[in-house]
Formats: sequence, C-alpha cells, structure tokens
Amino acid sequence: MIFLLLLLVALFAFAVGYAVAVVRLGARVPQLAPPIPLSGAPEAERVTFTQLAIEGSPEWRVEMADLGERMRSAGVRLVVFAHGSFVGDDPMAIARAVEDAVPVLPEIARALRGFTRAQVSRFLGDLSNFPGDYVGAFAAATGVEAVDFTWSGENHHAARVEGAVRLSRALAVRAGSAVRAGDRLLLIGHSHAGQLFAVLSQLVARAHGYDELVEAARSRGEDVSVLEEHLALLRRCAIDAATFGTPPRYGWAASTLFRVMHIVNHRGAGPRAPSLRGLFHTRQGDYIHQLGAHGSDLPAPTAREREINARLDRVLGVGTSLRVWLRHVAQGRRVSPHGHTVLVDYGDDAGTLPNFWATGLGHAAYTRRHAMLFHTRLVANHFYPVRGLAPWGERARGWMAPLKLLPQRRR
Repeated sequence: MIFLLLLLVALFAFAVGYAVAVVRLGARVPQLAPPIPLSGAPEAERVTFTQLAIEGSPEWRVEMADLGERMRSAGVRLVVFAHGSFVGDDPMAIARAVEDAVPVLPEIARALRGFTRAQVSRFLGDLSNFPGDYVGAFAAATGVEAVDFTWSGENHHAARVEGAVRLSRALAVRAGSAVRAGDRLLLIGHSHAGQLFAVLSQLVARAHGYDELVEAARSRGEDVSVLEEHLALLRRCAIDAATFGTPPRYGWAASTLFRVMHIVNHRGAGPRAPSLRGLFHTRQGDYIHQLGAHGSDLPAPTAREREINARLDRVLGVGTSLRVWLRHVAQGRRVSPHGHTVLVDYGDDAGTLPNFWATGLGHAAYTRRHAMLFHTRLVANHFYPVRGLAPWGERARGWMAPLKLLPQRRR
C-alpha cells in the first residue's frame, strides 16, 4: 500500500510538472513537423491479442513444444530474456555508491544487488518483469535453453552501455562453449533492455561511435580489455532481437548478423500515440513506451557519470532534456525506423475504471504469463516461419502465369 501511495503521488507530481512545463515553455517549444502518413512511415504490422490456450493445458504444451522445435530447427541454441529500467539489481545506483565508498568489500555491493533484484522480482512478479519462473517455464515448454540477463536498470545512457558490454560478455561465454559457429541467439528484451540490444549491434558491427561506447563502459569500471575477443565470438553467430515496448531511441547498426522486430501495445487508427489522454485507462496502449522517448533519462547521481552521458549524447541522442522530451512525447512515435514493428491491440482499455496499475500503464502486457504463447508464436512466425510447399492451386498459377491461362489472384 505504501508503494502504491508513493506511485500515485509520483504520477500526480508528474502530471502537475508536465502541465507547468508546457505552460512555461509555451511558444518556445519547437513546432512539430506534420505526422508522417502511414504510407510514408516504416511499415508496421497490426494484430490483435488472443489468448490461444491456457498455460499448462494440453493445447498449450503442444503448441509451445512445436514452436520450440521450429526454433531449434532454425538454429536457435539460446534465448536470453532481459528486463527494462527500474527493475534491475541497482536501479537507484545504491550498490554502486557502496562500491565507491567501500571498494575493499565488493561482497557488500554484490549482496545488495542480489537482494534488490530478488525483492523487485518478488514484488512485481510478471508485471513489467520477466521473473525466473517465467524464464524457466518458457525453457521447459519449448525445450530451448533460456536464461535471464540482469543489469542495473538505471535510466541513463552510461548504465545501458555498461549493460550492453556485460551482455556481450555473457553471450560470448555461451558462444565460446555451447554455441557453434552459425548458431542463432534469440534476445527478448522488455522496455529499455531493447536499447542494450541496439548498443550491442553497434559494438558487434564496430559502428560509428564505437570508441565512445567502449570508453563509457571503461569509465563505469568495466574491463574492456577482452571486449573485442567477445565481439569476435559473437560475429560467428546470428542474433535475432525481439523488443517489447522499447521506445524508438537508439539506432541499430546495419548488419546481416542482426535481425530486429519490435512489439508495441497500441490502439488507434494511425501509427502514433497522439496525446496522453486516457493514460489512467491505457486507452491508447503503452504510455511508458511514449513517455520513455528521447530526453526522458534521469540525471546520473554523480558528476562524473553526468559527464559520460553528455559525451554519449553525441552517439546515442539526447538523454536528459525537458525540451527534447516534450517534443518527442507529443510526436508519440510508435514505429521504429529499424527492423519490423508489430502494433498489438491487447484490449486492456478499462473504459471508465482506472487500470493503470494492473496494466503498468500499458507496459506490462508483454510480460504476462498468459501471453507467453501468443508472444512466442509472434516471434517464431516472424523470425522462423514455416516454409512449406505452396498449395497446388497457387503453384499452378505460378506456372501458368506467363501463359495467362489462369486468372491471377487479386491483392
């Protein structure tokens, strides 16, 4: 109850601050360009959520096993689940402060991180979080090895870059032992975990800004002396990344090694979230996706890390800026320019009853246990589709088309 009360106070303070900021900025807020029409925007697929089967039922087990077999046949050897901001093992940088204050006793900070992550996961369960029992249930049902990846969960550039470097190390350990050259790794990330995947793609491709990213990780205390060896191991693999509710912020390196899809909770005729109206009823989908736009990062707790973030702005875009944040929130962009976006109507609009807590402001739909089968099928159908023979009628049309003997199917 105390946590819920604090959340309500924080939301009220946010609403007041937002209104005051808009009034103060007034005409000084840069004018927005007209919304890009759907025909000119990156393509997005639209689907409606359907609970295909109850978890644990015979139908559910058969379907999950079939999808797991399809993944293994496509070469997937490991699935990694990563959480988003604020649900990691050090979201408020308390353990980092302890490390700096008592560097001779790293066990204290390590224990604090473990305790924090365990308590956050215990409290939230599958509300905007992939708990251990979720990952275990997925692995048991599909027969594909699955692990969870934990990072600090701090809401700024430097923490995400550090998380991406740690992720490369975790994956390289697998790639150097259990994963053979040419195997696939499937990354599933909620919220800003998708930014870690984007940074990882830049590191693997040695994209523009590579040196700045490595230096930022070094400044956060990461050992980057063997980073290039880890990345070399990952370049032997193919990596598929599925993001859930990740705000379209960081760029993805163009690489044949990475395939990307984005799943976003969205309702509405257009591919944008035009306003914050209906926030308490999640009327237009995922409001955290909209609020986590450019400029939404919290200031880092130390001057040194704020300096690191300022340098990373040149590579990753503006991290902390009220002006930039207001502009991007108003744009309400849903579709990422990188990869394939799927806009899903989860149907969680409560109408007249506030449901922001139960739905995590529309941000929790992706991690709920009852949606595991739906999301597994969505990801498998995109990355690992069944490639069977076409029906004989369609094959006949293909053969006869040059002779114009059969009418072509209208599209």
